[in-house]
Amino acid sequence: MEVSGMEFLVQQVWGGPKSFADFRFAELNSVAEMVGAASPVIDEKNVDVGSPFVMARIDSIEMATEVAKRCVMIKNIHEVWGNGDSLEAALKKAKTYVEENKAHVDRFMHNETFAVRVNGFGHTYSVQEQRKVMEPFLQLGWTAKVNLKNPKNIFWVFTDHGHQEGHFKTAGNSPSKVWFCRQISEGMRSMGVLPRFSLKTRPFIGPTSTCAELAFLMANQGQVRNGSLVFDPFVGTASLLVASSYFGAFCVGMDRDYCLLHSKVHKPKARQKDLFVNFKYYGLGKPEIVCGDNAFPPWVQREMVDAIICDPPYGVRAGARRTGSRKAHQGKKANDVDIWKYGKKHVPSSIPYPVEDVMADLLDVAAEYLVLGGRLVYLLPTVGDFDSSKLPTHPCLSLIAHSSQALTGGFDRRCITMKKSRKWEPSLKATRRDKSSEPAPCYADVAAHVFRKQPSASTSTKGEERKKQYEKKEDIDPREKREKSSEIYKVNNSEGLPLTNPSKKMRQS
Repeated sequence: MEVSGMEFLVQQVWGGPKSFADFRFAELNSVAEMVGAASPVIDEKNVDVGSPFVMARIDSIEMATEVAKRCVMIKNIHEVWGNGDSLEAALKKAKTYVEENKAHVDRFMHNETFAVRVNGFGHTYSVQEQRKVMEPFLQLGWTAKVNLKNPKNIFWVFTDHGHQEGHFKTAGNSPSKVWFCRQISEGMRSMGVLPRFSLKTRPFIGPTSTCAELAFLMANQGQVRNGSLVFDPFVGTASLLVASSYFGAFCVGMDRDYCLLHSKVHKPKARQKDLFVNFKYYGLGKPEIVCGDNAFPPWVQREMVDAIICDPPYGVRAGARRTGSRKAHQGKKANDVDIWKYGKKHVPSSIPYPVEDVMADLLDVAAEYLVLGGRLVYLLPTVGDFDSSKLPTHPCLSLIAHSSQALTGGFDRRCITMKKSRKWEPSLKATRRDKSSEPAPCYADVAAHVFRKQPSASTSTKGEERKKQYEKKEDIDPREKREKSSEIYKVNNSEGLPLTNPSKKMRQS
């Protein structure tokens, strides 16, 4: 696809495979499309994934500012004045830009305070090196005052020295790319949003609560905005709804865990808390919470949801279960239950819920209740080789993006973004494989491959030795044990004292 609009330099958050670096391009395109920019704003085929710098084409400076303030993975966004493969080439283009755009650059160079800063990727500049880099750019004809502490305009000289095999190149190498640009806006991280919503300071969390950074990333992927209707069918502690509510969405959550939703604490002295405490703590609107099962959605059929954002259970930290008869699941005859007889006290039994069925039911619900153009964003664990063509599919949903994060335990957590592109019909269902003939996908049974270590040879040898010692002890007759112990006591008691408790004898003396 062609990328059109004004050209801006975006400095993104960059990290290793365990960070959210793989999410940055998908988030940028989603947010830009949400604010009205021509999509896509970047051409992912021509982007250097090993660099935090990416060129984006956005329609206007105002739109670029709006994109930066919404994106989690953006540090800042800049208007490019000059760029090249060396400092000299970037300086030459900057001079040409100043001459051709005098009306635009006049107030920045002559009327308002400014500061020039240097930032290198793959190279740390000393103070002397920074002065040497920025000195040529200070000869462009500035007459405005310099203010290093609180400037009105910040200009950057960015250099990209590259990244090689997980380690920065040695200092002294010349940069392969150089940009001289004016900072337009900082990203969402500079606004202090992520520390404020950190799980470390949140009043109510659980073992599977989603971290704030990932929750906001998923909200951006779902294009959540003020007035959106967001649904989480596996709400848990509502970490994902907190991020959506921050952006002004009306949130609805559902979970089959009655005790979690009703804050049933098992310790008598424990303070009773529930998921609504978090929303009150942050000053956000309370969501609507329903106790239900996504395998049997209780909703009236209506395309009304703007985004479905969820973290389905996949059996690693929280087992997946759905409502069902245990006897029927075991092939036995199940008795009918009169729920009206027990009323609110009735808690339905549950049975295992295979991950494949969880995903298929999720796609069916999304296709039925999302508005046309609405988005489904969910997390999916995978093990081994990944093929995007093996992802769960539905005739009404099209794949927009998939991003991965490597986790401890040998598996990846992927964020899947899908868009509803076709009107739902009852005959359209999610694709399900034939389990008797087709191989299982990479997300079918992640729990069986996580934290499963084979015992080492030394461990097994020690275990066998302990077993032999235990069997040897068991072979001795109990009467022989008593006789041996009495003989040992007689030998040690050479004075011929009566057989009494030694501790009692010491007390008498």
